[in-house]
Amino acid sequence: MEFNEKQIDILLAAERLFATKGFDGTSVRDIANEANVNVAMINYYFGSKDKLLDTFFEWRVPDFMINVDELAGIDHALDKIDAMVDRSIKSMNSHRKLYHIITIESSLKQRMLISEAFRKLKLHNLEVISAVINDGVAQGVFKAGYDPILIHSMMMGTFMNFQMNHSFLQDQLHIDNDKDYAHYIETTLTEFIQKTIKALLTYEK
Repeated sequence: MEFNEKQIDILLAAERLFATKGFDGTSVRDIANEANVNVAMINYYFGSKDKLLDTFFEWRVPDFMINVDELAGIDHALDKIDAMVDRSIKSMNSHRKLYHIITIESSLKQRMLISEAFRKLKLHNLEVISAVINDGVAQGVFKAGYDPILIHSMMMGTFMNFQMNHSFLQDQLHIDNDKDYAHYIETTLTEFIQKTIKALLTYEK
């Protein structure tokens, strides 16, 4: 789906407000003021706040899809795992507002989880992970029998834990600011996830 510049301005404004005021606490007029447009324009493009939210999910979801073309250029299965995790964590970390929204807004979380766009995202990423695992098995690098759902859940769950417990973990890690915390996620945490997945896939049961 293609969006024009004004639609993107509105979606970005909605994202900022949902992250700070919540979905229920944000009105269409709030979004209009934030985007410097009138309410009529939002109604014209999206119809309602609920439909704007559905469109927001559709707009953001492609950013979280594992890029098959990038992985296709990598031969060794272990290198593919590294690239897949690195790109996935960086993509999710660069859209922290979205994860902040769905962690603080249970109603939004439920709507996102049942949305068709989010369902397609999960199916796509599971298919890619499955293909990477099967490729590694064919190369004789990975052991057969690992469910891609477990690998996907481990990667997502670990990242989400760092989002949901941001303040606590930042304090425990003695990190002074959000920028350094984001850097920690994209380096130390990413490396941990990469090593864990590779260890699981190469472990002799």
